[in-house]
Amino acid sequence: MFAAAQPIEAPERSVSQAEAGPLVRTTVLLARVWELRDAQMVAILGGMQPESWRRWRAGRVEIVDRERLRRMALLRDIHVTTRTEAARLGAADWIRARQPRLDRRSPLEMMASGRIADLIRLRDAYAPLAA
Repeated sequence: MFAAAQPIEAPERSVSQAEAGPLVRTTVLLARVWELRDAQMVAILGGMQPESWRRWRAGRVEIVDRERLRRMALLRDIHVTTRTEAARLGAADWIRARQPRLDRRSPLEMMASGRIADLIRLRDAYAPLAA
């Protein structure tokens, strides 16, 4: 008998500056559009080191781990899916406003929880509007 095939898990590698740079720049721009403080972005990005965030803001991208890359991709997706809703109030005000679609939580409250699951929930709550 043959043994069941086991999936081979490749070790997770960091993402180079060249690969991550565009997404980091997008994330920095979103922080400006949403008028977020450094501490909020550090929490949203999964508790990264504040010094790393300041370097990113200054345009000095370093190697980025896969989890941080995923968070940044989700932030980009959130921006795309919520663009129409956010335009009504302005992005900075909308992100702080309690939303019926989010059980009266604000998008910022959800993002700042630090949980990827909340970023996914936020993106998915507005995905039907973006289609």
